[in-house]
Amino acid sequence: MQYFDIYIDSTKGIYTYSDKNDEFEIGDNVIVPFRNIKKTGFIIRKNLKENFDFKVLNISSKVKNSLKLSEEQIKLIEWINDYYLASYDSIIKAMIPKNVKIKYNNIYCINFEKNNLLIENLTNEIIKYIISLATISYSTAKTKFKKKTIDSLVEKEFLLMEDNNIQVKIEKFLELKEENKDIFEYLYKKTFIKKEKLEEKFKRNDIKELEEKEILKVEASLNEKKEYSSEEVEKIQKNGSLLNEEQLAVKDKIINSDKKYFLLKGVTGSGKTEIYIELIKSAFFEGYGSIFLVPEISLTPQIIERFQSEFKNNIAILHSALSDVERAKEWESIYTGEKKIVLGVRSAIFSAVKNLKYIILDEEHEATYKQDSSPRYNAKYVAIKRCLDEGAKLILGSATPSIESYYYAKSGIYELLNLDKRFANAELPDIEIVDMKQEDDLFFSKTLLEEIKNTLLRDEQVILLLNRKGYSTYIQCKDCGYVEECDNCSIKMSYYKSLNKYKCNYCGRQIHYTGKCSKCGSTNLIHSGKGIERVEEELRKYFDVPMVKVDSDLSKNKDNFSKIYKDFLNKKYSILIGTQIIAKGLHFPDVTLVGVINSDIILNFPDFRSGEKTFQLLTQVSGRAGRAGKKGKVIIQTYEPENNVIKDSKEENYELFYNREINSRKVFSYPPFSKILNIGFSSEDEKRLIEVSREFYEEIKNQDIELYGPMPSMVYKVQKRYRMNIFAKGSRAKIDMFKRYLKKKLDEFNDGKVRIVVDIDPINLM
Repeated sequence: MQYFDIYIDSTKGIYTYSDKNDEFEIGDNVIVPFRNIKKTGFIIRKNLKENFDFKVLNISSKVKNSLKLSEEQIKLIEWINDYYLASYDSIIKAMIPKNVKIKYNNIYCINFEKNNLLIENLTNEIIKYIISLATISYSTAKTKFKKKTIDSLVEKEFLLMEDNNIQVKIEKFLELKEENKDIFEYLYKKTFIKKEKLEEKFKRNDIKELEEKEILKVEASLNEKKEYSSEEVEKIQKNGSLLNEEQLAVKDKIINSDKKYFLLKGVTGSGKTEIYIELIKSAFFEGYGSIFLVPEISLTPQIIERFQSEFKNNIAILHSALSDVERAKEWESIYTGEKKIVLGVRSAIFSAVKNLKYIILDEEHEATYKQDSSPRYNAKYVAIKRCLDEGAKLILGSATPSIESYYYAKSGIYELLNLDKRFANAELPDIEIVDMKQEDDLFFSKTLLEEIKNTLLRDEQVILLLNRKGYSTYIQCKDCGYVEECDNCSIKMSYYKSLNKYKCNYCGRQIHYTGKCSKCGSTNLIHSGKGIERVEEELRKYFDVPMVKVDSDLSKNKDNFSKIYKDFLNKKYSILIGTQIIAKGLHFPDVTLVGVINSDIILNFPDFRSGEKTFQLLTQVSGRAGRAGKKGKVIIQTYEPENNVIKDSKEENYELFYNREINSRKVFSYPPFSKILNIGFSSEDEKRLIEVSREFYEEIKNQDIELYGPMPSMVYKVQKRYRMNIFAKGSRAKIDMFKRYLKKKLDEFNDGKVRIVVDIDPINLM
């Protein structure tokens, strides 16, 4: 008898069950009795205890047609549980989509444990037939496993070559496993045959005789994987590499280096994506899988197009706009090994890719790689863990790496690779800073208006960035001073003219705009703060050309964004106005002017990363200009032209910016010189919230850690819940010790009115 600790669906803990007949394994999806009903769950680990002070129930059975968690997946679940203090329930729900059903076939396969008996029966028609299945053409073999390897195995007589076909030599098949495990596994799986197929071809009694001798055995196997013929391989390979010398050097370094982690710092438009595709392609043809992550769904139309042109239908696409059924179908194709390449956003990091060789995070600096609900993981750190466990390589790519990543690269933890030139010798754009204190117009400087006019006269396109949605950030009554606030959240409601509604950008609550103050009835209202809708309205006073606007709400709909992207690419619109969503990785050959309406919005946030975020946003949006041989221009409008972040952005001097920022982080002991975490408290009962957060602080304040708080969140109330925070900072060792202490405190905490959430390595401190 053995005992297992099992995660039960929709529960937070782990429960111990017995396996009386030793028929289950770690990772199995099983049915167990739980509080007088039958529930499903996954076996997480063995429990080595033999005596328990409670009654241990027995596992009932396996779930039919269910997946099994691999050893690597179990390790990852345990790590996320420990590192992020996340519940097993939240982790497994993030890893495995709803509606996943894995179909298994009963198959016959040769039992190589009976190798001597097998060799005696080599003349048997059934055995000869099954062995003949493990035949591949020489051209396919040398494409999948390299000519040199195949020729060497033929010479050593592990493989036989006849009529330009490669076949396994059965007498040395087990020795082949020692010589080349990859080829052994590939050929071994080709000897699997569906039960009904073999029984159609041969008499059942003859098959049964081999079963009784245990030369043949029956197993449950996943649906047969799709095999790629040499013709398909050659068809994809015809899309030959167009890498320049600098790109080829980077690609070769990644392939040949013994290091696991790489930071690819390449200026905007330097062709990082081309390197990623060539790496994925080389892995694909060797039978390995890859995961390619982008930070936003908005980037997927362009990337999907690019990947499909290279890999046809051999990629699985995962993002938040998929329906549950679509996601389950894609996930199943990855799990069964039918598809080896995954393209997706943050959650795609959990894809069950077989033979994983590369994980690539494009625009690695983006905050969207951090999940803001449980489990609050960072896809970057999950990727590091997966590469460590699965022997894969991680490539982090950006023109403006996060301060932490660049520090790790400078320290030798990551291998730093550089691309200093734009692809096809395209020039970097000219950048001009305009001081808005000298301008009469609150929206557009004279310089920007003049450049827009000249760009449109050349029949080229313009991108304008303002990182604010809606028409105005709030409306104030000039007579009584009242500002419309959200009833659910302590925040002013933004006005969306296109909807004729006030909208809360936190909880999404909307109310109709009447044009009157809801407190005194006055129509004397002031629109304060500007959003992209207002920018469009003001711009139409100057230019009668087709314009389109994009924000994060629009980008959530894959079809809407895809249409806008294609229409702008095809020059249906002359001007694209958007929030930071348009700054990320998009490629429009005819965009030669980028204007930043107000570069100070993020800069003035009370966050130690505000300078970094501003520099990244300005550099990234500047990179949208002049990407296809035409000279680009960028106008940055600001009220702080002397600010170092703005000046470094103009010079595109990442190194200078980094040196200033890293010195500041060192002085104040911020990451990467420390680890941070945030303990968040929320409740609909404000008084109880304040009491609990203060009591909690008093209980933990004597730990060897820097603590700040409890303090109200910047947005104090969201969705009717008041919010307080305790912020912790310390060395990695101290934070790790504090987390263990904190986990015990959270397990003991039991207050029906107050919710506590711990965010490890927080990005958003709002």
